[in-house]
Parts: sequence; C-alpha cells; structure tokens
Amino acid sequence: MDRVITERIKDFLKEIEKLQSEAPCIFIDDAGNYWLNTKAKEFIASKETSLKDFMEWLKIGISHLKNLSFEDIKLDMIHLPDNNTMVFLQQMKDIGKNAKMPLTLKEREVLSLVSKGFTNKQIAESLKISPSTVNVHLDHIYRKLGCSNRVAACFIGLKKGLFPPMEH
Repeated sequence: MDRVITERIKDFLKEIEKLQSEAPCIFIDDAGNYWLNTKAKEFIASKETSLKDFMEWLKIGISHLKNLSFEDIKLDMIHLPDNNTMVFLQQMKDIGKNAKMPLTLKEREVLSLVSKGFTNKQIAESLKISPSTVNVHLDHIYRKLGCSNRVAACFIGLKKGLFPPMEH
C-alpha cells in the first residue's frame, strides 16, 4: 500500500512540475511568503488589482483550501506538506453569461468602507457625497449582489474579491 501511495505522489509531483511550467502558479509557504512564476506575474498584472491586494485576498482563501474565484479568475489550490500551498490561476471563460451586473468603482468604495464598519454618515464624509447618495449606492449593491443587508453584502463582496480584506 505504501508503495502505491508513493508512486501516486511521484506522479502527482510530475504533474505539478508540468503545470507549473505551463500555467500561472503561486507558491505560498506556511509563513505567508510567496513566489510567483512569470506567467502568474503577467496574469495578475493584466488585472485591475494590485499584487498586494490580490495576495491578501488569496491568503484568506488558502485558509479554506477551496476552489475559489476572484473577479474573473478561477483559482485551484493544492495543500502541500508542511502547510505549503500551490495555487493555479485560470481565466474564467463564461464570466459574462452568468455574472450579475458588476459593481461600479464608487459602489466598491462604499462596500469596502461598509466592511470596515463605517456608518452611512462616515462613508458620506469619507467619499464627499451625501448620506442619501450612500443609501442609493447601498441599494444598488444589494440588488447587484442579490442580498438585503450590510453583513451579507460584505460577505459576498469579500468572497467575490470585490474589495481587499482588511489588514490587521
């Protein structure tokens, strides 16, 4: 039995080596350090997000070790020995067919501030808009995300990668 497992692991490692040379890959160790191959750097650079924000969001996903998506990126994560993780990135093909309306930049800003616990008045002051405009943005956010409250909007927004996670 151990021999069968060893052979499967060897085959798996060969497949990872092949994928790593062909696909965008990120290696993250148990201390949170990360290394990107050239294809991953190019892939992330083509998106409208910073590498720092993307990596912070990704670290949250690693704790769940699931297949996730970030905007139009599909991520497959593999848990390796010693709490290391391999991440494979793919462009989602049919994002436009099933996606709900995307949030505007201002709606993303509002949602990000909501996630930090800001009140409508604080959001209005921060963005230099009226509190009633904040309410309009929140109504649009709820409709677009298919939810009806701030907590659900924040959860869905974080899960969908609509704003970076808070730094501690």
